[in-house]
Amino acid sequence: MLSPYRVLDLSDERGHLAGRILADLGADVIQIEKPGAGGLRSRGPFLGDSDSAPGSLPWLAANSGKRSWALDLADSERDRMSFRRLVEGADVVIETARPGTMARMELDYESLRAMLPKEHPGLIYCSMTPFGQVGPYSKFLARDLVAVAMGGNASLTGERDSPPLVCGLPTAYMHAGAEAVVGILLGLWSRPTLGRGQVVDVSMRESQLVTLMGGAGQYGRSGGPRIRSGYRTGPTREIWKCADGWITYGLRGGPARAASLAATVEYMAEFELAPRWLREMDWKNFNPAALTASERSRIEQAFGAFFRTRSRRELYEQALARRILLAPCNDASEILEQAQLRDRNFFVRIEYPDDSGTGSYSIEQPAFFARSSACQIGSRTRAASRNEHGEVLGRELDQAPRKAREEAGWPGLHLNTRIGARGCLEGLRVLELGSGAAGPLATAYLATQGASVIRIESSRRPDFLRLLHVTPENRDESDILERSPMFALFNANKRSLAVNMKTSEGIALVRRLVDEWADVLSENFSPGVMERWGLDYSTLAESRPDLVMVSSCLFGQTGPQRHYPGFGGQGAAISGFNHMTGWPGREALGPYGTITDSLSPRFVATATLAALLFLRRTGKGQHLDISQIETGVYCLSEMIVRCSAGVDVMERNGNAREDAAPHGIYRCRDGSEDGAEAERWIAISIWTDSQWTLLGDAMGRPGWAAESRFASAEGRMRDREALEENLSAWTREREAEVLMFELQALGIEAGVVRDLRQLQEDPQLIERKHFVPLSHEVLGRLRFERPGFRLSESPGAVETPGPRLGADTRDILSEILGLTETEVDELIRREVAV
Repeated sequence: MLSPYRVLDLSDERGHLAGRILADLGADVIQIEKPGAGGLRSRGPFLGDSDSAPGSLPWLAANSGKRSWALDLADSERDRMSFRRLVEGADVVIETARPGTMARMELDYESLRAMLPKEHPGLIYCSMTPFGQVGPYSKFLARDLVAVAMGGNASLTGERDSPPLVCGLPTAYMHAGAEAVVGILLGLWSRPTLGRGQVVDVSMRESQLVTLMGGAGQYGRSGGPRIRSGYRTGPTREIWKCADGWITYGLRGGPARAASLAATVEYMAEFELAPRWLREMDWKNFNPAALTASERSRIEQAFGAFFRTRSRRELYEQALARRILLAPCNDASEILEQAQLRDRNFFVRIEYPDDSGTGSYSIEQPAFFARSSACQIGSRTRAASRNEHGEVLGRELDQAPRKAREEAGWPGLHLNTRIGARGCLEGLRVLELGSGAAGPLATAYLATQGASVIRIESSRRPDFLRLLHVTPENRDESDILERSPMFALFNANKRSLAVNMKTSEGIALVRRLVDEWADVLSENFSPGVMERWGLDYSTLAESRPDLVMVSSCLFGQTGPQRHYPGFGGQGAAISGFNHMTGWPGREALGPYGTITDSLSPRFVATATLAALLFLRRTGKGQHLDISQIETGVYCLSEMIVRCSAGVDVMERNGNAREDAAPHGIYRCRDGSEDGAEAERWIAISIWTDSQWTLLGDAMGRPGWAAESRFASAEGRMRDREALEENLSAWTREREAEVLMFELQALGIEAGVVRDLRQLQEDPQLIERKHFVPLSHEVLGRLRFERPGFRLSESPGAVETPGPRLGADTRDILSEILGLTETEVDELIRREVAV
């Protein structure tokens, strides 16, 4: 889909995923590396017996499909000149340097833009930094630990009796990498209209806030969760012990879960492990929030006693057969054996030459994050050795350097997008069907850039997201379907058309919208629903071969487990995030917010924008099949590659890292919140011995810090427990905010663990205008959120809250489909439009 484009990837570990995504979409991605050792290539474990060839497994997992050229941009003017010449034939530059670094080398956007030839269509320059290019924290140092801590997620992940937690693999890079690609593709889309490129300014920390699933935006209403709840989601348990490990099972209410709860009790009863009182419960009206502590404990004890008698395999097999919302917390070995992923050929085997050059190593890794009916996604080629393509690229520059050019558009193109005050997608028309959070979060990227997005809904079977706050006590309130803050927050800038899809006339109305109006059809129903309505891609493409249709669900459109009814909780478990988050020997945990629900929408938006670029060039539409679980495993490629190579099965290890010590979250002096004492924590990570020396200076050189056992990284990691205990004793007497600034001033990565309240007052978020306050006619004031990136030429806008159900029915039917007022009245009277 992106074969016309060349990308120069100067990023370090924090941005490698962005380059890999673009390579897997077909772009020519050239990794610009520093000569010599260093970077992710130097981090083990290694494939083979040495650290020379073929290389670091984390590097191989993150950089397949790219080419490599080693250039010393910091110290060699000759190499800088080579890079500038390379830019003349490039479309995108990605860099992760500290703000100001590229400008000092005259390799920033303005400098490169000034030297481009007039015929260059414009450079898309993506800067990925911890906090963004501007603001009081813009120069702060941070990798994953500090970004997640300051992004709010760590404050809600973990147990109350232990420090806040992050995942054992860097989720900040996953969210920011995918977010960066969305911004890059928007830049490429807008380039022909603008006649120039633009800057994509990505804040890794800001990209984290969506993991809170609207928690920051609705904090002012209910306060939201303020403390870590461990294995619980809200009042009830989410993670359970079984005979041989851990599973996820949501003991939550609502119409989407009632059938699962009833089926579980029936399953328990077959083993005489369902007490009579449990069998007689009214699951349709089950409301965990209304239970007393003793009632909740009794229910949890009954379910827990049953789960402990069964293995993960058996429980999952029965969940598939009985449509129960239960899943195992998989490790890498179990993911590699997962039948659904195997059936979809999700893993690709890649050969690497061995150290001798006469043999090879064979490893498996995730092949793609989406499937397309029009073209291959996933490069399926090995990661390059350092400078492997330097000679070839050097000759290209000397002989016939590539010239960047904008691909000619398809002559029959009907898309009429433009760049306006609302963004670069004004004129794009998107029809959205489905429910929940992941689908709306994906199309929100388009709506925020001015696309016209129409949600198809029905009061007969409303989106379960609208029902989150429905209880037996308020069920009869007339505006009950307008009381969900999550729905309002996730569906900003959209319109709502109420259609009864149980009627042939309702289906016909949607079909007309597809045929006569939509450029994109996005749906996240279970496989089979669109086919039953005659709205599957093969049927629609007969009249609309230029339609881009995106189907996203938990497991994808094909495979033996495609009908498995799960949500983000099951996605996080099956894809490995639960397994990689938690303390050794304790429950598999978060990360908070069912991470695949916030991660997969970025891949849906990415695939959609890539398909639109392909459509603009070729006139061909396509069907995109995206599995939420596959996007999660794709991001966790490192643990898959390490397991496949026979090195290890990665385990959760709290906040510890294999290559940094100290690396953790430490208690500080308590603060005050709402008149009561509140915990305060700080994240600190030390990557070099020189940083350790600086930290020792900050602590006043206490005797323990000068001990020889802590002088080297190896020693600090070996005696990590004693190190952490001593460091915690020091931070416990310090004020977190003051300590953060002191350590950052010394060049040490440190950041306060922000909770939902503190995010509201965070000066960096205020500077970047992350929150957009808007009034909802039922809910009152809510704080909507901008994406984690900023586009310099088409910033986009959040203008209206999510719509009332059916608020735009009359306008859409009359203005778009041309129905008369009488015809619309008749459809409403016969409950076709309802």
